[in-house]
Formats: sequence, C-alpha cells, structure tokens
Amino acid sequence: MARQSNRRPSKKRSAKSNQMAGRLPRNAPPIEVTISHIGGRGDGIAKALYTHNYSEAEHDVFVPASLPGERLLVQPLSLTSQGIKARIIELYTPSPDRHSPRCDAFPACGGCRFQHWDETEISSWKSALVANFLDRAKIKAGTIRPLYSSPLKSRRRASFHLKCVAGGAIVGFREHMGQHIVSPDGCAVLHPNLLALQDALQDFASAHLPAGFAADAHANLLDRSTGNADDSNICLYIEPISGAQPWSPDMLAKLGDWAASIRLARLSVTDHGSPMTLFAPEIPVVEFGKIGVSPPPGAFLQATRDGEAMLQNAIAEIAGSARQIVDLFAGCGTLSLPMLDNITNLLAVEQSEDALAALKFGVDAAGIGGRVKTASRNLFDAPLMPDELEGFDMAILDPPRSGAAAQCQMLAQSGIATIAMVSCNPASFARDAAILTESGFQLEWVQVIDQFSFSNHLELIGAFRR
Repeated sequence: MARQSNRRPSKKRSAKSNQMAGRLPRNAPPIEVTISHIGGRGDGIAKALYTHNYSEAEHDVFVPASLPGERLLVQPLSLTSQGIKARIIELYTPSPDRHSPRCDAFPACGGCRFQHWDETEISSWKSALVANFLDRAKIKAGTIRPLYSSPLKSRRRASFHLKCVAGGAIVGFREHMGQHIVSPDGCAVLHPNLLALQDALQDFASAHLPAGFAADAHANLLDRSTGNADDSNICLYIEPISGAQPWSPDMLAKLGDWAASIRLARLSVTDHGSPMTLFAPEIPVVEFGKIGVSPPPGAFLQATRDGEAMLQNAIAEIAGSARQIVDLFAGCGTLSLPMLDNITNLLAVEQSEDALAALKFGVDAAGIGGRVKTASRNLFDAPLMPDELEGFDMAILDPPRSGAAAQCQMLAQSGIATIAMVSCNPASFARDAAILTESGFQLEWVQVIDQFSFSNHLELIGAFRR
C-alpha cells in the first residue's frame, strides 16, 4: 500500500494548480464575440455558444483589453463555472473609445487593465460600478459626488516581484493571468522615484543575488526623513518567497551597501519570519497633518498623496463638530491624526501592533499623546461591542477588501451618530452600508476616488448619519 503524504502542497504548487484549472487545449477553436460590457474585474464580457466535451452551451466570455461594442476573434484559454477566459486574436471592429496604450508592457503587465480605454470612460465606468452595487443593495445615497482621479506618475506605493535566473534578474509586476514577471518600461502610473528604484534593484539583483532567488519588494515613498532632505525617502522591504535560500552575511552586507549608495531612507528584509532593518541612517517619516509617523516596514499607505488628502478632507467634513472619535482599522493613523487639533479623545484600534506603536510614538513626540489611546484588536473576530463604543460621537472605518460586516453590526446597535466609512471594494461597501441603513443611518453622500489609474480598482468614502 502506498504511504499517504501528510504534507500540504506548497503555495507555488497550489497557485500553479489553480492556474491550470479548466485549461483548454492550445488548438481549441477560436470564437467570434461582441463585447457587451466591462465586468467588475476589468475584462470585456460577451456571450457565446461553445462546444466542450461534445456538449454545447452558452457561456460568458471574459476578454482582457477589450471594450464595449467591439467585435473580436478570440482564443479560448480556460473554461470554468464562471465562463471562458480568452485572449484577442483579431480586432474586427474597434471601439471609438479605444486609445493607444501609454505603456509598452500593456496588456501583459498585470498592473493595468485599461491602458487602451479613454480616461473619461474609465471614470464613468468606476462611478457606475459604485452606483450599481448600491442599487443592488437597495441603498439610496443622497449624492454620488463626481469622481476624483489622481494624476499620472503619482503612485507612491508598489510591490515589485523579483526573480533571479542564470542570465540576470528581472524586477516588475506579474503578468495578467500568468506567473511571468513583466518589467514595465516607462510606466505611466508609478512615481519616477519608484521607477528609478525598480531599475536600481534589477541592476543590483543581476550582479549580486544568486540564480533561483525570488522575493517580493514592497516600496513606500514617504514624505521625508528626519535628517537629510535630499534622501530619496523610499522605504524598501524585501521578503524572500517561500523556499528561497536564507540571507547569507555577504548578501546582507552587499544589500546594506547598495541601500546607502542609492540613498534609501530605510531598507528592511524578512529574517526568520520578522522584519530586520539593514539600513536606516535617519528616521523615515510620513506626515499625517502635523503628526510625523515612522511606519513599520511594508506598512500600508494610501496609494497617492493627493488621494490620501482627498480622503482626509472628506473625513474632516463628515466629522464636523465631533470630538470623541474611534478610528477602526486605524493603521498608522492616516485618517484620524490630521484632525487631532479638534479631537478631545481618539481611540485607534488596529490589529497590527507595529502600526499602533508607530502611531503612538508620533503623537507622543508631538506632545499630544494624552488625547490618544490605542487598542490592538482583530475586528473581524472581535469587533468593538456597543458598550465599548459608548461615549464616542463618530466612528471612522477603513477595512480591507472583505469589509467590516461584524463591526458594522455592533455600530448599528451603538449610540454613535456619525460614521465615515472608507472602502476599496464597492461590493463589501454596499453590504456593510445596508447593515447601517437598515438600523436607521442615512447615507448622505459617496465620494469615489481613483488612486489606481487604468486599473479596475477604486477607493470610496461614504458619510453616514442617524
């Protein structure tokens, strides 16, 4: 009898298995389709009859880089319960809204989905996406404000993938529907300093890292460091992918020298499961209002400075005269700290103890730590209960994509009268908004903010009052 293995499949093997699921033969016959609309993930969607395993049925067909009204010949790639994924072979009838891509790496690079689409149409699609989710949830928003878009080349946060092979290294983003890494040349989205970092990291990895090494490199462009204003102000955090060989002393020494040579604000790496800082001549700082915070390695920041400012201004508008505020999923204090001049009492709740420590250090250094308390809490499993919310007149929520259903249930039962909810997912936002409106809140207005040019992602904020 064969011995049954108890080992779990590696993440790499699982990802490859998922990628292969439903794969169709390479010689699968092409099909002709007409795109009806753009789906939530950014693909053009059509319907077509397709025969598979001698059975004909109608399927949704998902085609990247296509636009509504276009007639195409496409190659089917895979078939799942959701439909057929396909790629364009020939464009018979192009849309009048089709543009030449701004980047030569499109559509292979997975960072952008809409380089080929008129920017006005992208904005209209994103606004309509939010309105449709609210309609499905039967939520009436008083006003959906005009969408705000961040300018090009303003993205200050990026996660690069790095892989070393025998001929050198490549640093970039994973291709759409694949595992290859694409190095975008002249990216229209990233801040120029991050593009320069990508080139510098690729040069260093090609010269000094061994073949087979792979890692994720998370870069944040901060506001300043406490010392030299001429620094690049980039914090870089490198996480080797599971299975990569551990850091050798020689590799760490070379990384530190390289960080100094390109004037990074901070370089950290994962060492035995935890961040280890190799280089940080001064304290790197991101400014939230008058508060300077030094975020931990790999910390989540809003994608653009101007998008962050739009969110902060919206939060202040919603707050009005509120003075007792609870900031849920607070992170490093992005949304609440700019209002500290007008806040009597702030409770910042966040699962990451490192983020909370950075927040508290910043307010203490500014001499106003007495107004701020912090609590480390997993708000998905242990939301703040109504009695813990007593005394607060406003709540700020900025949850991950999965939303904050459990916490919204508790807010609905509390005495809090004003809620500002930020989301990067209109589906979970609508679900959570329904919990609040069913308990007596009104959604006064929604603001859509696009910090993710040419992608299917967006940010939105809603103002809720009883």
